[in-house]
Amino acid sequence: MKNQTPAVLAAMAALACPFQAQATEQDLLNRINLLENRIKSLETKQNRQPVSGSGLSAFNPYISVVLNGTYTHYSRDEKDIIGFQVGEEGEFADKGFSLGESEIMIGANVDDKFSANLTAAIVNEDGEDKIELEEAFIQSIGLPYGLNLTFGRLKPVFGSLNEKHAHTDDFADRPLPYRVFLNSAYKDDGLQLSVVLPTDFYAEIGGGAYRGGYFPAAFEGSGIGAANSYLRVGGDISDNQSWLAGFSYLYAKSAEDGRRTDSLRFEGKDHLYAASLKYSFVPNGNNKESEFVLSGEYLFRNEKGNYIDTDGPAGKFDNKSSGWYAQSTFKFLTNWKIGYRYAQMKPKETPAALEDTILNAEHHKPEMHSVMAEWDNSEFSRIRVQYNRDKTGFKNDNQLIVQYTMSFGAHGAHSY
Repeated sequence: MKNQTPAVLAAMAALACPFQAQATEQDLLNRINLLENRIKSLETKQNRQPVSGSGLSAFNPYISVVLNGTYTHYSRDEKDIIGFQVGEEGEFADKGFSLGESEIMIGANVDDKFSANLTAAIVNEDGEDKIELEEAFIQSIGLPYGLNLTFGRLKPVFGSLNEKHAHTDDFADRPLPYRVFLNSAYKDDGLQLSVVLPTDFYAEIGGGAYRGGYFPAAFEGSGIGAANSYLRVGGDISDNQSWLAGFSYLYAKSAEDGRRTDSLRFEGKDHLYAASLKYSFVPNGNNKESEFVLSGEYLFRNEKGNYIDTDGPAGKFDNKSSGWYAQSTFKFLTNWKIGYRYAQMKPKETPAALEDTILNAEHHKPEMHSVMAEWDNSEFSRIRVQYNRDKTGFKNDNQLIVQYTMSFGAHGAHSY
């Protein structure tokens, strides 16, 4: 816009030539000043718009849709993960064809200081289609010292997967520790502040406070029902190798009415910890053609409170449980990827009063082997086939999942 100013002024001056006999010199100066002010106003408005060429400036706001459907087959009907209270989103998907969780995402820069994002999920529950608000948050733009503020309904940073959308996962389902401890993904209303440190390698720290209205929390008071903190560090090993490590903590409170699932209710506090490590190797320097990724994560939970069986007595808990997974994926051709994942849970010891509930694992450690292969026609379309050898119950289950993921519309980049 600035480079066009002289040309515009010259054109205006040329248009004014026929009237020079009637116009005074002061009239021309006034007209030029008025034109310059208008140009400055247009430049200011242009600078407040999304950066040109980003791919998201084609729409204001940008709109993106992700269609995610599955066909699932189980060899047994039992779906419980023995030894744990699991939320609805952490349970196994229904048999047969399912739309899964499709998403509609809308976002834009509000002005030069804030951007806004909204994600709505279309799900089917008990044969009825529902629209659920997954995220609705505001993010700061251009804060000094590498600071970033996010507030609204968001998925806080915990572990390596919680804040990511499920359609970006390497497998059709979340690892067991996420399904058990976080209901697949923990979301809440609150705020999170982070800062990227001025170091030679990547280093980020952050934390936040939340209402505590979603699993694993169940708090309806006016105070803080959940909080998180985290540290991430990473860097390049060589031109085609990189690493990323993370450490995070999540506090969740369940008060009075408690966290309910089926006949169980928990009243107390959860202290969750996660440690993750990821290694990436890109043989030819282009991860769109070939990439090998090895990653793993360990989650630890300390529950303090009471489990109440609505059909029986209560049992006091001050117990520790844990879970971990390790996985590898290999993109061996531009359109093909394979992967393997192993996950295991270590349940807590069960009080005698709750021996007749799902919490009694009877020394059984739930585990699962997963093998997947996927074909990506482009970055917008994917067909995936996955086999699970499921040992989360007392009887083994052979599971087959066929999944399609199709996205269209403008879409922002996902975090590493």
